[in-house]
Amino acid sequence: MNVAAGLLIYSAAMVVLAPPLLGALTRGGSAPRFGVAVWLIAIVSVLATWVAIPALILADVVFHDGRRGSLLSSCVRFLCELAAGRVGIAAQLTVVAVAVGLLAAGTGVAIRVAGTIRRLHAHAHDHAQAVRLVGRPAGQPDVFIVDSGERTAYCVAGRPPAIVVTSGALAALDRDGLQAVLAHERAHLDGHHPAIVTALRGLATVFPRMKLITSGAREIPRLLEMCADDAAVRHHGQHPLLTGLMALAGATPAQALGAADVALLSRAERLVLPPAAWSRISTRVGLCGAMTVIFLVPVATFVLGTSGLFCR
Repeated sequence: MNVAAGLLIYSAAMVVLAPPLLGALTRGGSAPRFGVAVWLIAIVSVLATWVAIPALILADVVFHDGRRGSLLSSCVRFLCELAAGRVGIAAQLTVVAVAVGLLAAGTGVAIRVAGTIRRLHAHAHDHAQAVRLVGRPAGQPDVFIVDSGERTAYCVAGRPPAIVVTSGALAALDRDGLQAVLAHERAHLDGHHPAIVTALRGLATVFPRMKLITSGAREIPRLLEMCADDAAVRHHGQHPLLTGLMALAGATPAQALGAADVALLSRAERLVLPPAAWSRISTRVGLCGAMTVIFLVPVATFVLGTSGLFCR
């Protein structure tokens, strides 16, 4: 029971404290890959504790060996007494019923999340198939030209995926700018960015009031755009990408990731005035520290709790 209590405290602290702290660490985009990693680890760790807590309570009731104790207070000690059956079978059955209810609720939420993500994936796949039907091959793998006056380029995950460039975008871009934009979109596909964004959008749909998830669903796509920007700059330079971004400033379909759809001004500023070396290093150190704490605290709670160091 003490392990479940420790994980519950950790989960509550993460839900409250992680969004502002991680937002401050990743706002400048000095280390976007590290930023994506720490946001994802935070979200996954909290979701994992929601599964672990009711499972641990049930395990404690079923396999309790007579130990008693508390992690923090008499409240937890009383729960241990309940798990041991020392305050009556009715109370113990109540604990079991609550734990089973939590597991059932968690299973229902997991099914709902999986269904939402599956529908979003199916929609993206249908979009990619439609692009292949109506678009013209551009002479590069998975790149299709769609006749439209809108100046836009984006990628859509599918089996296989597709990179869409409108005829309006072709008219607005020179050769170097086009190649930089295509490199940006290919970086999204190579990094499986659409799958990450789809999963986050599914979670945000199911948990619309949970700030950790909604903030992550907003911040991670911005950081992924910066990751793709960095990949395009490495291959084609800063100026072609910057001119391409400015030429394509416009609408992109909601289910897609596009070169100029997310935080365009902050990304352009980042390209023109890249973060100083000391800023990148300090940001990476801070993010690595945050990742370490987020990962190790629940692991240490589980290991120490199950070894009996928290309560005897």
